[in-house]
Amino acid sequence: MTIRMLGGIVPTPCPGAPVPSSEKPPRTSTLQRGPQVDAVLTLSGGIVAEDLNFKRVLVGRIGVHELHRIFEEHGDRLLERNIRRYLGHANRVNAEIRATLLDPNASADFYFYNNGITVVCDRLDYNALQKSDHRVQLKNLQVINGGQTCRVIHQTLSEDASCAPDAHLLIRIYQLPEGSAEVVQAITKATNSQSPVDLRDLRSNDEWQQTLGLGIEDLGYVYRRHREEGGTGAREVTSAAVAEAVLAVWRQRPHQAKVRRPEHFGRLYDLIFRDLNGAQALTATLIYRAVERRRKNGTGAPPDHVAYASHHLAMMIGREMLRDLGLTVADVSHRSFARLQAALAEEGDRYYALAMDALAEALRTCYGDREVSLQQLAATFRRGDLLEMLDAAA
Repeated sequence: MTIRMLGGIVPTPCPGAPVPSSEKPPRTSTLQRGPQVDAVLTLSGGIVAEDLNFKRVLVGRIGVHELHRIFEEHGDRLLERNIRRYLGHANRVNAEIRATLLDPNASADFYFYNNGITVVCDRLDYNALQKSDHRVQLKNLQVINGGQTCRVIHQTLSEDASCAPDAHLLIRIYQLPEGSAEVVQAITKATNSQSPVDLRDLRSNDEWQQTLGLGIEDLGYVYRRHREEGGTGAREVTSAAVAEAVLAVWRQRPHQAKVRRPEHFGRLYDLIFRDLNGAQALTATLIYRAVERRRKNGTGAPPDHVAYASHHLAMMIGREMLRDLGLTVADVSHRSFARLQAALAEEGDRYYALAMDALAEALRTCYGDREVSLQQLAATFRRGDLLEMLDAAA
């Protein structure tokens, strides 16, 4: 039986007969979800390539403008296997990537500031006899790590095509054999879920942190600059605890000390740590610890607002201590540290009671005698509404 069609006669196969190989549908790759992306990437400089455990690996350097070209051609089809969609320029890391690309003095070193991208593919080919600037042919390529970087680069260069002419980043390309879906998933998970390095880690070895550590150790305490497992002892303080306490007690920003913790080693870092000495850091931390200890160990039912008030109470206690001793924040040093410790130990209960009274009066000024919900109280402390009233009463 035949069916006559325009241009010729096409045999109709019998039911159940095998489809001729020339007519079989193409194999669906384990790396493929949507339409397949085949492309040629031009890498800069030399490459490192080798076969490893029936897989092929190529590591090289790609210009950001070459990456922009590929995304102009294929768009988000390159990111089908990426675990995250674009987080936008408001994301801190993305904002810093963008700023580096736009900075003529920094963009040439972009390669050293970025972790690069990871690409998987069904096949990669290149001219092994060529010395540098290889053109690499990739079949069914997918970016599985570095999607955020790719999107920032694409958007930034789309807005300003003249920026970052010499910027490059690391690219790792893995050619995986057929049936490698589980391997792709494992690589994706491993490259996207390793312990993150936060801003505290990045600041831990800078000059301010090292100097602060020496000052605190001179006073008989241990300063933990790095994140570590486990708690801290009575004579140990962490950089995170110092940042929170100093911002509340000496910098007079108790609301930011609580709700802006992720920014303590970012936007607020200079405000907190500039010109900070060991005695100031340690005194603020000990004041905050004393407040928390009294709040948790107090008898009876405390007022509802106490759960939100530790940073404000610590700020007011710091003010009262300095007033009693006739000191300013600048006077807090290794010479006055013993006096401050003694005052906190001997007068801590009185300072706490005075701070509690002042805070209750500020809340009455703010709300009168009407009942206030927990949500309203939380918002009041989070926004810092009480600071003006407490400053007026100080």
